[in-house]
Amino acid sequence: MALHDTPVSMLKESLNENLTVVEYCLAYRKEDNGCLGYPAAMLLFSIVDTIGSYFRKNKDLKIRIDGKLRLIDSDGYKHFFILNSPYFEQQLPEEAIKTLYAKFRSLLTHNSVLGAKAMLLLGNNHDLGAFLKGKANGTEVYIVSLTQFYALCKRAVERFLNDADEIVPKSKQGARFQ
Repeated sequence: MALHDTPVSMLKESLNENLTVVEYCLAYRKEDNGCLGYPAAMLLFSIVDTIGSYFRKNKDLKIRIDGKLRLIDSDGYKHFFILNSPYFEQQLPEEAIKTLYAKFRSLLTHNSVLGAKAMLLLGNNHDLGAFLKGKANGTEVYIVSLTQFYALCKRAVERFLNDADEIVPKSKQGARFQ
């Protein structure tokens, strides 16, 4: 931890620290051979929220959602539009983005639980992606594959930090840094 003069220098430290902790969480094995999935997911969703927040009201980044070019024009789930940007390269419909925000990010961060019909997996044996809809015990569920999500976030953080010197000072958060 260091004293930072700019939000960009702090982001370079904090986002990389979050990724490092996620690596530890995914490598750790519990008695049931699971990992520390809940804290890993909290940090990964926090990374998505963080990157998206720096693009709020940024008219230079238009993101395709359900076939339409959209802006991150408010907070909340719209920060997660960033998942469909060049940083994360997903093609999620708005309904899936809302679900990820509501069932995973918000409930997990504020209540330490996932929403109903939602689950975390360490990974999957197929290259199906980080965000899946599947079945568990005969019930349709929303699934986040943590290893795939980690890979997406790692690449997105690298890309975002390459652009941060230009993006962050123009953002609302960057302008408020004192």
